[in-house]
Amino acid sequence: MFMCVTCLIDGRAWAASTVAVAPSATSLQRPSALPADRYPSPTGSDDVVCRALVHGGMSLLLSFLMSSALWCSERSSPSSRDGSNAINAVNATYVSTIRPMLSKYCGECHNAEKHKGDINLSPLLSSAATIDQVLNHSALWQKVGSEIASGEMPPEKSKEQPSDSERQALMVWLKGLRRLQTPDPGITVMRRLARSEYTNTINDLFGVSGLAAVNAGADLAPDSIGAGFDNSLSPLLAEKYLLAADAVLDRFIVSDQMNLQLIPGQLPALIAGVEDKGKPDGTSRLFSTSADIITQANFPAEGTYTFRLKAGAETAGGEPIRLAIRLDGMVVGEVTVKAVLAKSATYTFKTKLDPGRKALSVLYVNPKAVETVAAATKTTAGKPATPKNRSVVVDSIEILGPPAKAPSEVQRRLFTAVPGKGIGPSDAARSILEPFATRAYRRPLRADELAFVLSIFALGDAQDLTFSDSIKLALKAILISPQFLYRTSEELPGEKDKAVTPIGDYELATRLSYFLWGTMPDQELFRCAQERTLHQPEVLSAQTKRMLSDPRIRHLATAFAMPWLGLDKLADLQIDEKRYPMMTKELRQAMYDEGIAFFLGLLDQENLITDVIDSDYAYVNALTAKIYGMTEVKGPKMQKVTLSDKNRGGVITMPGVLAVTSMPSRTSPVKRGKFILAQLLDETPAPPPADVPELSDQNTAKNAALTLRQRTELHRENPACASCHRVMDPLGFGLENFDAIGRWRDRDDFGLSVDAMGELPGKQRFSSPSEMQHILMSRKDAFVRTITKRMMTFAMGRQMSGYDEVVIDDLSDAVIANGYHLDELVQRIVTSYPFLHRHTIK
Repeated sequence: MFMCVTCLIDGRAWAASTVAVAPSATSLQRPSALPADRYPSPTGSDDVVCRALVHGGMSLLLSFLMSSALWCSERSSPSSRDGSNAINAVNATYVSTIRPMLSKYCGECHNAEKHKGDINLSPLLSSAATIDQVLNHSALWQKVGSEIASGEMPPEKSKEQPSDSERQALMVWLKGLRRLQTPDPGITVMRRLARSEYTNTINDLFGVSGLAAVNAGADLAPDSIGAGFDNSLSPLLAEKYLLAADAVLDRFIVSDQMNLQLIPGQLPALIAGVEDKGKPDGTSRLFSTSADIITQANFPAEGTYTFRLKAGAETAGGEPIRLAIRLDGMVVGEVTVKAVLAKSATYTFKTKLDPGRKALSVLYVNPKAVETVAAATKTTAGKPATPKNRSVVVDSIEILGPPAKAPSEVQRRLFTAVPGKGIGPSDAARSILEPFATRAYRRPLRADELAFVLSIFALGDAQDLTFSDSIKLALKAILISPQFLYRTSEELPGEKDKAVTPIGDYELATRLSYFLWGTMPDQELFRCAQERTLHQPEVLSAQTKRMLSDPRIRHLATAFAMPWLGLDKLADLQIDEKRYPMMTKELRQAMYDEGIAFFLGLLDQENLITDVIDSDYAYVNALTAKIYGMTEVKGPKMQKVTLSDKNRGGVITMPGVLAVTSMPSRTSPVKRGKFILAQLLDETPAPPPADVPELSDQNTAKNAALTLRQRTELHRENPACASCHRVMDPLGFGLENFDAIGRWRDRDDFGLSVDAMGELPGKQRFSSPSEMQHILMSRKDAFVRTITKRMMTFAMGRQMSGYDEVVIDDLSDAVIANGYHLDELVQRIVTSYPFLHRHTIK
């Protein structure tokens, strides 16, 4: 029973004997992986239960836990979570314990009349409230639980405060409440490739890297940020994708030399002003009157083109028969036909042309002779005879383009076949386009998809494009298709009969690859998907481990960690360059690189997730080392160094984070405090009221003598601001020893000694950054849940809600139980219920 109890509390397997002997709080507060010399006696939410057990305050907590024992024994079965026993247990605890506690401590301020902070608990505190009504307010319960567990509520001025065991009982009950929900993978989002993902995918699709790589998404509109990461949807003009595809294909695909052979009898013509459409089996064209052969031709490149006309003529009169070539109505060349009808000859001319598709016509210039026949042919009336019509036959029209450039390396790899002996254009095209589209769509093609792609090639071929240009046209159709630009679902047999279905191996490969690498699956993932083995736990675990050790895992740092920490804003950060002249472009990049190196370092087994809060090491180069006050570090490469200063460590003392949480010319305790609450503890403060001025608007004569701390405290005069600022401001002032770019200082901008003292709810006092970090470490498990929720949001590309909270509970508990490792979190996410399932498309 006690093993089950402790599993509910924080996910760690404390033995029954541990509870029985009631050990010291210290032995239960710190996992063995955390440095004992740095955290000898943490306090806060982690040891609430321990203190309750040690000091005998067990009755309330144990009465609840015993009523929840049945639920705990059934927690592995999704169907049993919804069973009547679990609902009855949660409801019974609510009626006997939770509702009376909330009525006692919260009912006076959060009722129908007052509802302070826009929170009205009266419908839920009513004796008539049903369990269904309780379940339908999950977001409200989450907020209530967070406020009470952190000690922010009830306010310190309240005479009666819940005990530690009461606070913890509420949190455990909330976990049980969440588990009554039916397993649900959440909304199925058809995600468009983010700009960086588009670029990465294009380069992998064409097999280029390094100097050969292209910045394919450079001209695309910036992505909108969703849930703190660049994985949300935003509409883009189709023209942008067309231009991007054109640019990529123009770089990689070289046009073949044009060699167009036209059969005149199959082409339309205007004969004496009357249209003649030609015949499919036509050969030559014979004209005895005014005529014009009409068609179109595509000229793939700028250069000199050779025109060859094979023709013969029957001349009447002394003027030779002439044929002219016109492009878009302009004559570009003319030939004189001297061969007789029975023995056609080839006539050639050359001309320089610009690339493009043009209207082409072959004009019979002079169907009648200019001069008349001899006088002997005159009629008796003395009138001249009508000039005789002459005839011309055109057997063939050939156009030869300028010599083509050598094909690129990419083109040689892609063009696995070309038309020639034993293979026609269509078969050669299929051998190129089918494997390319399969990789581009990240799954096997459906028959209709392949038919469409081949029809695009046929369209180009029918319009007399060269083979390479017809292939290029089909490749463009692939690159602008929704199947490429969006991560679409893989249709599985029988899925239409289900509301929720496991995703297929190809879809899993895509989810996994874009989550960790920000690009399409590689050949190894494709192989596992093709063999239908990727969903097997041991295979999925092995592939995830492989991907975590691949250099492409840097994507997880750039796309997830940098927006999360705000370091993606460094390049464009506004800063007072006169006050901070060392904040150069190079230093900004070094600050960014430090964040990348730190996050990637968390994937090493020797480092822990909790190092984000505080660590005894940092990654620096020669530029950032100066910020840290180090002189021995040389060169631009990031190096892991041990910190001797207890006030340094973790992300909150990183120069880059301190810079992006400052104002252009000074520090900002409010922004720094908000960063800690929102990014580390998932407690985003409410927006400030509209009638409260910014600190920059408080530069009045009346406030001239006030320090930054005193000016900040003016915000708390507004009751609507006090609840947030009483927690946010002390955290920010705990970092006041660091200036706006992260350098240590003992005096502030006013020349006064820095006051880094603060007090948080629960009478947690500190007077230095290290002491504040010590307090934050007491909430390390809350931070694990925060990073779990944020990484899960990033992996799924949507906000977390509903059953996601149950998953986040389980994931964070598992990470805590297994030693606070980031790679453990990644492994748990990719095997989670939402990651492996989706709603079917109805």
